[in-house]
Amino acid sequence: MITLSQRLATLANYIPAGSLVADIGTDHGYLPVYLVLTGRAPRVIAADLRPGPLAAARATLQRYRTADSIQLRLGNGLRVLQPGEADVIVIAGMGGGTIRDILQDSPVVAAAARRLILQPMADEPELRQYLINHGWTIADETLLLEDDRLYLVIVAEPGQEDIKDPLLLEVGPRLWEKKHPLLREHLQRLLAKYDKVGRGLTQSSQPAARAKADLIKEKMAALEKLAAALEIGG
Repeated sequence: MITLSQRLATLANYIPAGSLVADIGTDHGYLPVYLVLTGRAPRVIAADLRPGPLAAARATLQRYRTADSIQLRLGNGLRVLQPGEADVIVIAGMGGGTIRDILQDSPVVAAAARRLILQPMADEPELRQYLINHGWTIADETLLLEDDRLYLVIVAEPGQEDIKDPLLLEVGPRLWEKKHPLLREHLQRLLAKYDKVGRGLTQSSQPAARAKADLIKEKMAALEKLAAALEIGG
């Protein structure tokens, strides 16, 4: 049996049993192999943009004798799929902007899925905004800490959602609702990130940079209020 990292195991746990899965950006193919070996997915499409990772995935399939249940495809994003080929689509380990672009590039394929499992490495607010603007609701979110890196997983399903508070797009609406155990750490890291950016901008003589620095200060103040409310709430 293959052993997954905590990050990949978290993705796997969000995949309903019996799903037809597409793993976009499969890299070594560990997730598809695990899904097939555990019986969680009868068939998986594992795709990657580059031949190198796909060759690594092929080696993994051969090692675990799962090639009959996993189809490897070389191509860009969801272009490797026909609508309805996958009811669960996993896109992990990319920037939020890249994930958004992949979804935007193939809206018909994306809309045919009943669940998206996304693990953005950056630009999370932009990805959340895209999802709610294009017929998706954020069904769940979770955080995990692995090798001192904080990872976010977003689960999206078809539906309507209106998030009026832009700060929730930053923090994560489901993370805030359930007061995730790693939410304090998440807020602290957001504050540290914006503090670093803001310090750089305040050193600039450009008016636009100064204006952006002021906006970041406002955002940090709002995040600090959330962090304080979290402490009070226990």
